[in-house]
Amino acid sequence: MVQPIDSAKSNLERHGGGSLVVVGTGIQWAGQTTLAARRAIEAADRVLFAVADAGTAGWLRSLRADAVSLRYGTSDGPPRREIYQRMVDDILVELRRDVRVCAVFYGHPGVFSTPAHEAVRRARCEGFNARMLAGVSFLDCLFADLGLDPGHEGCLAYEATDFLLRRRPFDAHTPLVLSQIALIGNPHVFEARATGRIRRGLAVLGEVLCARYPSSHEAIVYDASTHPIAPPRIVRQRLYDLADAPVNDVSTLYVPPAEAAPIDRVMWERVAGDGGGRSAGAVA
Repeated sequence: MVQPIDSAKSNLERHGGGSLVVVGTGIQWAGQTTLAARRAIEAADRVLFAVADAGTAGWLRSLRADAVSLRYGTSDGPPRREIYQRMVDDILVELRRDVRVCAVFYGHPGVFSTPAHEAVRRARCEGFNARMLAGVSFLDCLFADLGLDPGHEGCLAYEATDFLLRRRPFDAHTPLVLSQIALIGNPHVFEARATGRIRRGLAVLGEVLCARYPSSHEAIVYDASTHPIAPPRIVRQRLYDLADAPVNDVSTLYVPPAEAAPIDRVMWERVAGDGGGRSAGAVA
């Protein structure tokens, strides 16, 4: 719910200098961190972060030696939802000190980052000035590394568990991106040793996809590169043996179209009119 202007203004006046900026490091730390994000990190009074690897944490601390890691969980600890809630609580504790807080997350802070969105929402509800800066996500890297242009054939993108549980619509004519395929059905932190759960989830996913695509259709298991000199991991895998795919906690599945979508010639006549200049076959 949007606050009335007068109410929001009085809240901001009450909180004085307290503000929150949520930023992302990009997938490749430093090289994909935007100038705006870096400036926000350097200008903040307090910097809190949740990143994917020690290299990124070390780079952040090279910018801000006082940067503090948000609390994580373990594979046998609380569900991700509780871990995320603790992160948000930690951010709000600092913000209530009426200081400038910068919360740093891996990748794009708004893509698969529940605590980033929730921190901004709660900060605004409490009357603080809060905003999120755009960053580079795994999806941006996938488009570049696989040569995929969503402006050509479109693109459907889902989180894998949500895709299965909610039976999200898809078809064999549109590029399909399914993220977090190693976490299907797992509400906790990723654990590489849980091979039975991982393979079971992949087997179910393969079965669902084979209902629309040929079983021999080739998909790509994709891991974006986290370092500028390292290549991305691109593994081609047929859908019928998806359960055997090599995956980790950041793996994404890209399923290319089985064939081009047909042209609706009646619709073409409607949108092109007499002066369309090209036949429907010319754009097929």
